[in-house]
Amino acid sequence: MITTRLKDDNWALHQIAERQETPGSMIKGTMPIDGYIEVLKQQFLVNSAMDEALETILATNPTIASFVLQEQMLTQYLAEDLRFFEIDTEDLEPALGAQRFIDHIESNASNPLHLLGLHYVRLGACNGNTFVARVVRKAYAMDDAHLGTRYLDPFGSAQRSKWIAFKSSLDAMTLDSTQQDQLFEGTRSAYLYAINMDHPIHKDAETLLSEHSKTLDQKAFIEGHSVHVQPGS
Repeated sequence: MITTRLKDDNWALHQIAERQETPGSMIKGTMPIDGYIEVLKQQFLVNSAMDEALETILATNPTIASFVLQEQMLTQYLAEDLRFFEIDTEDLEPALGAQRFIDHIESNASNPLHLLGLHYVRLGACNGNTFVARVVRKAYAMDDAHLGTRYLDPFGSAQRSKWIAFKSSLDAMTLDSTQQDQLFEGTRSAYLYAINMDHPIHKDAETLLSEHSKTLDQKAFIEGHSVHVQPGS
């Protein structure tokens, strides 16, 4: 299946992404609240670029539009979170890593399958982020699950069913090998640019894989994710 390749061929970059300082401190609940707000700001800018590019594709591609739904556009949830923290989104400026990610999205705006690959990763991240949201709420004493963490947990208890439906639609697409490669490159790029969000120098996939080669562990990665993603996800 298409999504099996997207998952299996990118596990190493996925593992590296989760080791980065920003997601790591969020998962542990040690990130200061100002740091969390800064994450929301940068994600707002990146996801705004992503949603804008996707909206253009959806208007002209009925196949993708049939399962890439408006509720999956994550900017709306980030806007809610930033309003909760009384942040004006009109004044936001992208940091270096976010700007690189935005530039990448814009340079691939006319490639629907690449964009779909980027979208696959950010939507799939909501699986684990559902649990990160719980840690964040506890760390900052946030009582209402709908205020301040909507980006991390946009679908609540419906997350798994919505993710399965999205993957099923993606697997039902008829794509030749070249088209599958375009989709794969989108997913690979999503992990790559996420890893480099906080780094002054952008490292390519080969460099990252070489740097982490001695500690990458597919078995541990799969077992670690089985806590929040059931078999077949």
